[in-house]
Amino acid sequence: FDLVIATNVLVYYDQLDQSLAFAAIEAMLRPGGFFLTNNAVVELPVSKLRSVGVLKVQHSAEKIDHVFWYRRNAQ
Repeated sequence: FDLVIATNVLVYYDQLDQSLAFAAIEAMLRPGGFFLTNNAVVELPVSKLRSVGVLKVQHSAEKIDHVFWYRRNAQ
């Protein structure tokens, strides 16, 4: 895939399960593909997914979300 989006999903997993999900998402992405989530994920040294940035999205005066995006390296 070129893009995988998982919002309000990873928050329900512990760190081990998040790492397993992160690895599975990495395997689904083509080199150069992106993963978007609203939960920061701990990057493993062996992972080809690397953090590219974060964006703060304000929906209203009370509601703010953060969107984290990761890109799969070519190697």
